[in-house]
Amino acid sequence: MKRTLKILKWILISLISIVLLMVIGLTFYTLDASKPLDEMYETIETLDRTDIILTEDFDTYKLSVSNPIANIIIIPGGKVYTESYFYLAYQLACYGYQVYLTKALFHLAILNPFGPSKYISNDLPNIIIGHSLGGTVGSMIAGSSNQIDHLILLASYASNKINDSDVLLITAEHDLVLNQTNFNQSLSNYNTYVHTNIAGGNHAGFGWYGVQQGDGINSITIKEQQDLTLDIIINYLTENLS
Repeated sequence: MKRTLKILKWILISLISIVLLMVIGLTFYTLDASKPLDEMYETIETLDRTDIILTEDFDTYKLSVSNPIANIIIIPGGKVYTESYFYLAYQLACYGYQVYLTKALFHLAILNPFGPSKYISNDLPNIIIGHSLGGTVGSMIAGSSNQIDHLILLASYASNKINDSDVLLITAEHDLVLNQTNFNQSLSNYNTYVHTNIAGGNHAGFGWYGVQQGDGINSITIKEQQDLTLDIIINYLTENLS
């Protein structure tokens, strides 16, 4: 009996140690997570947000509007602060969409890939927008649910089959982070897709957090890329939402 208790004690200590090491490792790994630039908040101040209600929970920001057109779930890129996508989220809400901007442990959505599923609506059309790693996570959700009407991937691709969602792919001319080979190979995973490339843009420009290591140099401003991205999304949804 004493031997069994001793073994169980060491197993428990080992498990706790492993968890602590993982937490410490992830903490150090994400210390350099990209934060939103002040200019993003200054630009948001110029928007008419009168009819938008912002609420915050431990794992999401919700932007509510009256009589929403559809439900949008935004999943940020890896090692990027959620708030870096506030401008895109507010602009979508200004167009009449209900928007959930999801948070992730250690800024890595892959650690809880199906967490955003809780925000799928049973009453509205559902759209997932994912940037980079967030797009991979969004693809996992779309591949496992028949409730996602549209999957919008920003500088991202699905590594699984997408059978029930229409797909919009938005890439950027100077993106050196996106693996182009994997992107091209992933096209066979979609039943139907539309692809648009933003001239002058780069990988980081799909968020508002500035320079990203290994990325190409953009020849348009972040705001210009954000607004072009918004126009592409709005035009696509206007044409395709029934």
